[in-house]
Amino acid sequence: MHKINYITSKGIIFLLLLFFDLCLNILFKNDSKEKIYFDTFEVYKLNEIKQKLSNTNCCQMWANQKEFLNGIIRKFKPKKIVELGVYSGGSSIIILNAIDDIKDSKLYSIDLDSGDFVGECVNKYFPEFNKNWKLFKGNISTEYIETIGNNIDFALIDTAHFEPGEIMDFLMILPFLKEEAIIIFHDIANQITVSIERNEWAPYIIFNAIRGEKYLPSGKYILKQDIGAIKLEKNQKKYYHDYFRLLGGEWQYFPKEIHIKLFTNFIKKYYDDECLIMFEEAVTFNRKFVKMNPKNILYRINSD
Repeated sequence: MHKINYITSKGIIFLLLLFFDLCLNILFKNDSKEKIYFDTFEVYKLNEIKQKLSNTNCCQMWANQKEFLNGIIRKFKPKKIVELGVYSGGSSIIILNAIDDIKDSKLYSIDLDSGDFVGECVNKYFPEFNKNWKLFKGNISTEYIETIGNNIDFALIDTAHFEPGEIMDFLMILPFLKEEAIIIFHDIANQITVSIERNEWAPYIIFNAIRGEKYLPSGKYILKQDIGAIKLEKNQKKYYHDYFRLLGGEWQYFPKEIHIKLFTNFIKKYYDDECLIMFEEAVTFNRKFVKMNPKNILYRINSD
């Protein structure tokens, strides 16, 4: 009898120790993984062009934002990249430099403006990068995305900053994104770091709404980190309605009617009827609001 109790006690103690060890493994398993700081990850690659780029007025990103963008690309090694918002091409140069030694990697850049200044810095200062670059300009993304095609595994969105801006831009490429694609938004903290009178909320809203794993540069002030990346969750279709619901707020500019029409046709092709209804309701509300409150228009470019 005593022998049986002794064996049973040993067995219970063994099981308790096993359970305790399992709990410790669960609690601390993430601590065993090395944290990646993207703003220092393979920064040597950015340093190859850092001096030459600093002698130009091409890039409006802060130093740590350039390093973060470079590090994300160097870590995930994307093959098909889309950039929305080009301006003179500063961010295009950083991307093109980061993929220069990644086999079969290509950047597709899109800008609404058709001016000669769009992307000019690439050709002027880094013409050797042209081999991996295709520039589209003069219209919204819906008019180019089918040509670019599916399986986009990386995107940088840096456009209007005012609503509906980046929200619509994201929806224009979402059906063409690969599962678990990486999306980077620039100026996600402008509502804090820039005068609040400018009210640049669009990047902040869409960055925080998208479902996926979020990455930010290292640093003390998390809310002031003005660039961020998202690794998308799988099956983004189940969130389509949530994303379209974001368009129901007060727009700070009203897109040109031709762009409203183009996006409406795009929705009919790639989204369901409920998404279309939400967009049409948002358009109707904001068209009336703009007429009654013309002073609320903060962003004149791309506005009728």
